[in-house]
Amino acid sequence: MVGVLALANAVSFIDRLILSLLVQPIKADLGISDTAFALLAGAAFAIFYCAVGLLVARWADRYSRKWIITSGVTLWCLMTALAGTARSFGQLFLFRVGVGVGEATLSPSAYSMLAGYFPPRRLSLAIGVFSAGVTAGTGLAFLLGGALIAWLVGIGSVPLPLLGELSGWRLVMVAVGLLGLPVALLMLLVREPPRAPGFRPASLVEVRRHFVDQWRSYALVFAGYGTTSITAFSVMTWTPALYQRQYGASIPEAAATLGVVALLGGLLGSFAGGALADHLEQRGDPHAKLRVLCGCGLGLLLPSVVAPLMPTMAGHAALIFFTFLFGSAATGPGGAYIQQITPDRMRAQFGAAYQLSLTLVGATVGPFAVGFVTDQVFADEQRLGLSMALVSAVANPIAALVLWLALRAARARP
Repeated sequence: MVGVLALANAVSFIDRLILSLLVQPIKADLGISDTAFALLAGAAFAIFYCAVGLLVARWADRYSRKWIITSGVTLWCLMTALAGTARSFGQLFLFRVGVGVGEATLSPSAYSMLAGYFPPRRLSLAIGVFSAGVTAGTGLAFLLGGALIAWLVGIGSVPLPLLGELSGWRLVMVAVGLLGLPVALLMLLVREPPRAPGFRPASLVEVRRHFVDQWRSYALVFAGYGTTSITAFSVMTWTPALYQRQYGASIPEAAATLGVVALLGGLLGSFAGGALADHLEQRGDPHAKLRVLCGCGLGLLLPSVVAPLMPTMAGHAALIFFTFLFGSAATGPGGAYIQQITPDRMRAQFGAAYQLSLTLVGATVGPFAVGFVTDQVFADEQRLGLSMALVSAVANPIAALVLWLALRAARARP
């Protein structure tokens, strides 16, 4: 179950991030600015992802999570493929909304399923493995996307049934979307975890009461982890364009470099963060999850600020490795902590709220802030690196401070 959910998570990020490899051809084809592209890459996806995620979470606390995820995988893959047919900014925006709606089914349902299978002392690693799909998907989005771009651009136009004749970035979107559909079939093999005896879904009043009782615990983790994701999403969205503009790399070169760094740093971090939190907790540390989460916030402070200022692409890649490492290491402990303090009857809903903080803040603010600063402050797309460094320099200290406050508040409670 963990393996299939991690694979679904990887496919979701491949479909989410493939757009970042296609910044230049999409801008040229549709005649849009960096700011408009940031809306496609972030807001179009994130706002509806979060809004629908809260509704889906209510369903996941009542109905089959397996079938909710299966339906979502099918929807977001088809929407990614259809994005290749878009002829205007508005059409591409709507298809990206569809991707967000489909992907909203995954995380709340998956967190709830994992918490139903694993005890708290093993949950950080389980969620870390599931979250490894994020970094695996990020790496594969760049590696697979770069290879597809190099191949498909070389073969020119291809006539496709129902879709017409497509070429270039459009053909890449169709190929990536269709390649993810088999994961929906794999979900049919997953067994729905049993609910607790006498299980009864929580009402909205009960959910609200629980949040009010625990609001400080939730709010600090949501705010802190959500702010770390500003840097994460800006790095994932804009680094391929940075490599092309600042270092003169081709799309396949940029994709291969970032893909390897994301895979190595992300996978190592996902496993290490979850394993360390579980190890510390088994040794008697009641705040292990928050301690690791706080350490990751400190580790994220400098790499993404300094990396865009490096004179070579290799130097940038060496530093941004640590952004993927510490960012991924935070995912298991953060998600497990939220599930640990949440009753079974409302876990999917608080899992959705956790993803809301991650996605609404990170996926919306991160890419948009970088695009806006590039267009409106520097007014020069060649200064993209300075925009990325500036956004990280503002967001990272705030994230580290809030995560430290979360740990301090937990240690102060009896």
